[in-house]
Amino acid sequence: MRILSLALLLCAAFAGPASADLLDISGSEPYPPLYRPDDAGTPAEGPGVVLLGADLVEIAVALGAAEHILARPADIELPGIEKTPHKVREWAGVEGILSLRPKLVIGSSVITQRLLDGLKTVGIQTDLIDRTLPATEKVSRLAALLGLEDRGAALIAAIEADYEAVRPVTVEGRPLRIVHASKQGAGTSFTAGGAETAVHNLILRVGALNATAEIGRDRYRPVTPEGMILMAPDVVLIAESELPSFGDIDGFWENYPGIGLTPAGRAGNIIVMRDLHVRADAASSGIAAKALSGALHEMFE
Repeated sequence: MRILSLALLLCAAFAGPASADLLDISGSEPYPPLYRPDDAGTPAEGPGVVLLGADLVEIAVALGAAEHILARPADIELPGIEKTPHKVREWAGVEGILSLRPKLVIGSSVITQRLLDGLKTVGIQTDLIDRTLPATEKVSRLAALLGLEDRGAALIAAIEADYEAVRPVTVEGRPLRIVHASKQGAGTSFTAGGAETAVHNLILRVGALNATAEIGRDRYRPVTPEGMILMAPDVVLIAESELPSFGDIDGFWENYPGIGLTPAGRAGNIIVMRDLHVRADAASSGIAAKALSGALHEMFE
């Protein structure tokens, strides 16, 4: 009997939902349309800023400073950055960055600290704007470094106006539990975004609970069927860019560990979002929060 029960449990864990309630909000605006990406023009001496973080790139473009960017990470899907002269790896070396002759190098992750320290010793201006900071603080700091303080203030006002439009959703008098399903952070393993991530901030901002953080997980950690059952999400978030890695929606329901045994899995509740809306918590954070809030109201009301 115990063996039969386990078999039935595993079948349910990897079965698709009886009915699916999928909402695709990946067509939301990429960032507040206050300025054209190149609106701030090109500095007289040419682009000289290296940005080592997708969140920083999104903010710079939203400020209209796309033509200030000398180099950026390659794997970013964002309109307005097509003409960036160089693409770099997040773990680029000092020599490689020096060869670009930058005037300013800014990182958004502690893993870039050694690189920034190395560049600083040879006279390059550097800064670290940690990606775990609130979006509005990141905007303020980057705008100051670019000499675009007034634009930074306008962008912050737009973000905060969208925050004000967010209305929390509850189910049976409790906050919703949300999981960001991913393959980030653990090779090809299935992972979920916990505390100290951009998506954690997004989930809290819409008045929900990050189900992964609720069981003590931080960053992006591998998931197991048992862990997913403990998380018990009501909704799953997926970044649009990651759908192919799951085998699209059907492949996700078939392969993601334990999802079939959760409220989200039984109802088929899944929301697809623009990649940086899930991962950046930057210039688009207000738009992302407002769009997610609207989708949750549509799904549960």
